[in-house]
Amino acid sequence: MLPTDAARGDEWIDISRPLSERTEVWPGDHRLVLHQETTDTMVVSWVETTCHVGTHVDAPLHLDPNAAPVDGIPLQRLLGHAEVVRVARQSERVTRDCLPDGWRPQTQRVLIRTDSQPLGAQIGPGFSGLDPDLVHWLSSTGVFLVGVDTPSVDPFAARELTAHLALVERGVTWIEGLWLENADAGLYDLVALPILLVGAEAAPVRAVVRPI
Repeated sequence: MLPTDAARGDEWIDISRPLSERTEVWPGDHRLVLHQETTDTMVVSWVETTCHVGTHVDAPLHLDPNAAPVDGIPLQRLLGHAEVVRVARQSERVTRDCLPDGWRPQTQRVLIRTDSQPLGAQIGPGFSGLDPDLVHWLSSTGVFLVGVDTPSVDPFAARELTAHLALVERGVTWIEGLWLENADAGLYDLVALPILLVGAEAAPVRAVVRPI
């Protein structure tokens, strides 16, 4: 845990989920495997894993084979002022009714804290996705980046990925799998850069915020 006064100082707060061989992935996806060789003079490692492991950015390519890959996401979308908003208890999807009364985004990057996917928990039913109407409303206010603290912007059992499709339709970039326990509601500087994984539909991200 970070010091309790971190949110009032200049501390950068890590909002990424740690990656290890214990990191949960979507059922049926490729878990992270860390290979390591040790000699008398050095250690050399390599990894195998899904591109959707832990905290990651999805690209439009994930939903459309003719769309842009992760290396086509403009970097300025992933750097700059962001707002963390805590939502009220919700069911399968976060709707506008879950937002604080009278809330409107103060930045073009919004990170939605649901607290519905505990750190280290198995990925399955129970976490909250986004209502596509919320996506459309956020976009209409000028938001171009949405981050969630869940494995997906759609609920686990969703047959139609309506939130994903709404994000693609509105041209909104999204980050999944954030860890926002140490980030209270408020304004931050955000750095959330994915690995420059050319041609991929997603890439892991190291995301950090600093209060402003």
